[in-house]
Amino acid sequence: MERHASRLSASMDLPPPNSGRTFLRLIRLPEKGRETILDLTTYGQKFELLVTRFLKPLREVMAEGFQAGDDNLSGVISWPIEISSMRMDFDDSLAFALQTENYEMFEDGLAESIDGDHYFLFFTDSNEFVCKAVSNPTRNPRYENWTRVINRSYGLELNPPRRLVYDAVGEGAL
Repeated sequence: MERHASRLSASMDLPPPNSGRTFLRLIRLPEKGRETILDLTTYGQKFELLVTRFLKPLREVMAEGFQAGDDNLSGVISWPIEISSMRMDFDDSLAFALQTENYEMFEDGLAESIDGDHYFLFFTDSNEFVCKAVSNPTRNPRYENWTRVINRSYGLELNPPRRLVYDAVGEGAL
């Protein structure tokens, strides 16, 4: 699921090697609710936030494709999305908290099933990188750091101005 969501989202703006810049991508694929990808990048003394919102649930089409044996989901080449962006000062507490987490300490705990809430993260400080994934982190206290980052990401997502409104029923944007 993560691979297909990433392919349809805003492109990753990775920092040049050894530049001192950071990049965080958090992919939220809840079973019920809006599928979202947040990209947070540092540029000097600023943060840039990109939020990709899937305006139509992607999970349903993925499940149908997997059941039909189409592991590549070759028919899904475009999808209704909204990309919001903004630059913020370094004094934004939510952005700063997300950039200073120690992601190496996060445990992996990804379920094999498409069912459930799935979260993926990629973080680089332009020298090293960390990739982690977890399913249903709120059900297990050992994933408290995941829950903290996910909750902060919902608050951070509210910063950029919106152009479209998500229709929870899955009929599209209003």
